[in-house]
Amino acid sequence: MFKSLSKSTWIMFLFDLIILSLSTYFVGAYFGLSQIILLIATGLVVVVGLGTLFLKGNYRIREFNPTFWNFYRLFEGVIFTNIPVGILLYFFVDKSTLIKFLGVNILIIYLALCIYRLCFHYYLFNFKTVKKILIVGVNERAKALADEIMNKPALRMEIVGLVRTDAIERKILEMTREVFHLTKEEERALEAENEQEELVMDDKVPVFEDGKDIYNIVNKTEADIVIFTYASQLMSAVPRGVKEYLMPQFYEMVTGKFYMDFKNAVDFRCEFSRKNTFLYDFLKRTFDIISALIILIVTLPITAYIAIRVKLTDGASPFFSQTRVGQDGKTFECYKLRTMYVNDYVPKNAEMLNDGADRTIPFCKWIRKAKLDEIPQMINILRGEMSIVGPRAEWEKFASVFDKDVPFYRMRNLVKAGWTGWAHINMKAAYSTDEEKERIAYDIYYIKHRNVFWEIAILVKAVFLACGGRHK
Repeated sequence: MFKSLSKSTWIMFLFDLIILSLSTYFVGAYFGLSQIILLIATGLVVVVGLGTLFLKGNYRIREFNPTFWNFYRLFEGVIFTNIPVGILLYFFVDKSTLIKFLGVNILIIYLALCIYRLCFHYYLFNFKTVKKILIVGVNERAKALADEIMNKPALRMEIVGLVRTDAIERKILEMTREVFHLTKEEERALEAENEQEELVMDDKVPVFEDGKDIYNIVNKTEADIVIFTYASQLMSAVPRGVKEYLMPQFYEMVTGKFYMDFKNAVDFRCEFSRKNTFLYDFLKRTFDIISALIILIVTLPITAYIAIRVKLTDGASPFFSQTRVGQDGKTFECYKLRTMYVNDYVPKNAEMLNDGADRTIPFCKWIRKAKLDEIPQMINILRGEMSIVGPRAEWEKFASVFDKDVPFYRMRNLVKAGWTGWAHINMKAAYSTDEEKERIAYDIYYIKHRNVFWEIAILVKAVFLACGGRHK
């Protein structure tokens, strides 16, 4: 997870550390805090602050456009940062001093963080060197990557050329047919992925016809990065000092998603089947049990209150279950708190419904946004049917539809379904085939790169989003 962070992100991380520590220390000293309390308060602000800013997405610096939403999200992070130290100092300083300390510290930290991010944004779009990208291949993979680069100007990348490799890709196609026993449908899909086509590009982007002359092409275009849509012997011909990547690898770095096509999916399945995950499985199960118990205990009063209010609303059970699809396609009953009126219930006040289409119980609308209705799924986790983090458990009726229309859909069932997940914190729920394809790309990226430390970060971020009522 941390290897993907850019140098600019690490510099910002260091800058934030300095701002958090210096501001807290000197503001605390100004208001007369003792040395021991001062050091504890400074350490607390630094640890909580860096963690909060990271989990709230404030280190996605290429996405930090000067918008109200980004400034508000940063302010929210600074407020969260100072809450623990405020609780600590409540027992050691008078209330007037505490309020002044928090007010000044929040103001200084927020202004400093805003100024740095604005300066970086200006540097990014006015001074930062644009990386020159040469793509070797003119197929569907090249098109997908080109679209991502052209649609994200903050990447500061420019496509300087495309290289045709018809003969190489035909050879790869033949080798794939020999190794795998493909159905006619799979063969058609593979041929479509390898079909050479003219990409919709800027007229200034040249297309080079002779892939064997890759060395001279790189020198001519002055490319900084060469991306191969498929592995080939041409990779050894790239001049020294020029970075080279395979398209799926680079696509993951740029998007945080897995590139879904037949060959990449097959390669992933082979890699997945060879992995020895005993230690990971043990640690993950331990993490699941501990997390589920903590969440159940901490939220018990809230869950009980919601259940009682729902029961009193229409008299029906506050709990219900729904058949979901989990690991290896096995179904299980997923538990939830009911937030909608029962089908045959008619509210006394018809205005409580939105034109009769929304059956959500009014006080439960925020509960749904905060995902408190999904707390009973901790029972599923303790029973081993689900995990804290993983691909979201899909409703059986939706899963049967997506299985027919979405390629490689069943790959998301290689691991246990999750209460939250990488796709869950990055996009909204999927209600169409195109949205489900994107969700699959996030899910497989998670399965490929999963580790317990990353899953802890995903859980904490999901909790942050849920507390703010902004979970995807």
